[in-house]
Amino acid sequence: MDLQAIRDQAAQDITAASSRGVGIVPTVMGFDGFIDHIIDVVDTRQSNESYQPLATISDFGQRVIAAAGHSTNFELVVKQTKIGGNGPIMANALATLGHDMTYIGVLGEGEVHQAFAPLAAKASSIHNLGAPASTDALEFQDGKLMMGKLEPLDCVNVDKLRQAVGDDRIVQLFTGASCVATVNWTMLLSMTDIWDYLIREILPKRTGPQPWWFVDLADPAKRSVDDLIQALETLRRLGGHVKVALGLNEAEARQVLGAIGRDWEGASEDLTSAQEAAETMRDELGLSRIVIHMKKGAAGAAAGESAAVEGFFTPTPKIATGAGDHFNAGYLWAVCAGMCEASALTVACATSGHYVRTAISPQASNLLALLSRS
Repeated sequence: MDLQAIRDQAAQDITAASSRGVGIVPTVMGFDGFIDHIIDVVDTRQSNESYQPLATISDFGQRVIAAAGHSTNFELVVKQTKIGGNGPIMANALATLGHDMTYIGVLGEGEVHQAFAPLAAKASSIHNLGAPASTDALEFQDGKLMMGKLEPLDCVNVDKLRQAVGDDRIVQLFTGASCVATVNWTMLLSMTDIWDYLIREILPKRTGPQPWWFVDLADPAKRSVDDLIQALETLRRLGGHVKVALGLNEAEARQVLGAIGRDWEGASEDLTSAQEAAETMRDELGLSRIVIHMKKGAAGAAAGESAAVEGFFTPTPKIATGAGDHFNAGYLWAVCAGMCEASALTVACATSGHYVRTAISPQASNLLALLSRS
């Protein structure tokens, strides 16, 4: 099937899903929360109102290297303060597409912080675990540097979850959900313990169809290989109770392949290589779905099928931070709607594509509009 046929099929699937009201899916997500500061690093300033930002990470790196043995000053311009964290951004996007959202995470000390107002307005319920972490996102034309302050994430653990949500409510939420997403494993050092607790204590109480359960490792490079192997084994056990979909970017896919003794075969950013990698991980890990998103496209493998599609790349995004989380939200929405792999990948790419162009989470109508222009 050629690219236009794939996109036409995705548009038909979006229309059908919207007409069935399939987006209204009871969903539980957690457990992080960040306040994101989107920042330019100033290169030159012309006036109080006008400046030229450093264009690339290489430009910034050269300035840093030149300062070695001396000192230098960088002016940072905060362009936007917004909802942050893999979980809240993905949850907000998924709620915008229509899911009935419950979010559990570090969204404020006492009351929910104003940065999370968009999510709070859409969610059916929120369970607050504590004060949010924060990120200074230095954005450049060729990427971004995320400077995180992570101490608040220490309170994301089993004991705090049980204390803040309550045992009965945890059972109600995780046995009643048709869709679950637990993301940012890398920064949440107790996530594997939380999965283990849910596997042992909560999920055996489920009856009825298995829910989709989306997992985003979120750049495991700074975690040990042993930690990653333990997490993957726990996900395998989780797959005995739910349908696990593991979302990765190319760097994360290479790390997971390495942890299971396999390699990425082929060039970087190559869709065929990504599709083959997704198939390998699906088979080796025994999970229901593997999806890999890259700069200009995506690939995925589900039971009995796999696909690779071109995305909606733009060289001049309005925003980059949160693009992957929107991809994940679009993919999970499509999977819950029962779409085939090619359509799910296309919907995911369109969700991310709309967001980076507008800095706004799309509704289904926005996805159709983008598909019609492609």
